[in-house]
Amino acid sequence: MKLTVAFRDKPKGGFSGAKHHFVAFHVEFSKEERAIIQERGLYDHFVSVPSDTPPPTRGGDFLAMIMRIIGIIFVPVGLVISMVGSANFAFLLIVAGIVLFVIGKLKDRKANKRVSNPEQKLTFRRLLTDPDFVVFAESLVEAKGTESDVRETLSAAAQSLRESGTVPEQASYEL
Repeated sequence: MKLTVAFRDKPKGGFSGAKHHFVAFHVEFSKEERAIIQERGLYDHFVSVPSDTPPPTRGGDFLAMIMRIIGIIFVPVGLVISMVGSANFAFLLIVAGIVLFVIGKLKDRKANKRVSNPEQKLTFRRLLTDPDFVVFAESLVEAKGTESDVRETLSAAAQSLRESGTVPEQASYEL
């Protein structure tokens, strides 16, 4: 197994100048490892690594809530306006309300998913078809530690994979 690692950072947003740090990994299985996975049917075995998204923030949760509330307000107002007056403006309000509500709900669901499951489970099947994955880290020091942890985890998985390729010889034990 060959592992390529790259460090990336991305601005958090806002005016603080702070950055999110990510560690990008690329995994390449050798022909022997691919054959073992195929022969033994190990496609559904997985490796757990940290999440690829930053933890939710209060500001993000608040924004998602505001978007849902405004969406809920826009739809009935649009329906009332459609009965009274301008159909174009009413249609725009209804569509905007639905879009705001859905985006707010998706943001909330994504944040809750990160909280409820702080790890990614990468199956061999997924790594064979899409060998790239990303891990989030709060700081550059944590990113380096995360890189080391993921490298050790993948190394153990590769060793286990190679060991499952050979059938143990018959042994007898005195009990």
